[in-house]
Amino acid sequence: MKKTEIKIRREVKYSPDEWNKVTALAKESGKLPAAYIREQALNPKIKIIDHSAYDKNGVSSKTDTVQFCINRVAKDVNTNKEVFAKDVEEVERWLNYLGDIAKNGLTPIPMIEVKL
Repeated sequence: MKKTEIKIRREVKYSPDEWNKVTALAKESGKLPAAYIREQALNPKIKIIDHSAYDKNGVSSKTDTVQFCINRVAKDVNTNKEVFAKDVEEVERWLNYLGDIAKNGLTPIPMIEVKL
């Protein structure tokens, strides 16, 4: 930027908490607060879910199966108005399976940064 260019100065008010957050984010990005604010205002970016990389382990279909089976047991119990040990054991088995899915199958969903 040339020194002869005119810069317009504007005042913006922040609460102490807001300013602390701005300065922390600016420091994290390695910029001065003014440069950080200017960049964020003039180059907005959003993050979207990368659906192409989602559910590589088939977690969604596995959890749908668990949901269907637990709902089937719940319907049987509600229809018969009785709870049997086999019903409790089946729900417990499906919940344990769901825990295994959560422990071994879940992966972070990647985000893609998009400029507006």
